[in-house]
Amino acid sequence: MNLTSQVMESVKNYIAENRLLPGARLPTEKELTLKLGVSRNILREALKSLEAVGLIEIKVGDGMYVCDFDYSSVVTHISFALSRNEQELEHFIRARLVIEVGAMDLAASHVSDADVRMLEECNARVEAAKTVEERAEADLDFHRDLLAIAGNPILSEFGSFLGRFFMEAQYLADYSATLGTASAHRALIGALRERDAELAKDIMTKHILTWKVGR
Repeated sequence: MNLTSQVMESVKNYIAENRLLPGARLPTEKELTLKLGVSRNILREALKSLEAVGLIEIKVGDGMYVCDFDYSSVVTHISFALSRNEQELEHFIRARLVIEVGAMDLAASHVSDADVRMLEECNARVEAAKTVEERAEADLDFHRDLLAIAGNPILSEFGSFLGRFFMEAQYLADYSATLGTASAHRALIGALRERDAELAKDIMTKHILTWKVGR
């Protein structure tokens, strides 16, 4: 890790340790150089990098502020990496397997009749979609709703990130693999209606692995 990266980590640690919320003002450059023991040039490089990924905002003549980080600010860059690197796509698929398949135990134990109807309505949008983009958006909503049923806010946060990632990278899947989306969702809804977590996990695994079709 180079010096600029080390300073970036130090600033992030400072934000975390001081529990600075979005909108909070950071110390001045002079104060930070003293706190971190680095030169102003290195600090400025680190701060510009943090601003580029949306962690802080630098207002000229005013100061530096903590931002409410938006994962979507980096998703486009990640999907670009996916398109260039087969191994990165494999990592993405494996992350979905760990999170979404692992969530089926909780989803099966928490699901209600109202949840089942919600998933059915969402899947109807998948079936009615006229374009790949519409189908991808409805598919993303289905998976978000599904993770929400698990009732774990941390799980939902990870799912939200993977969902945005999934939305951006949708075009990387073989087109034929997207055609069975609604069918897979129906099977998954059926398994959840029966509170059959093992069947739900099996269906979800096969559904996610359709991303490998044609690759």
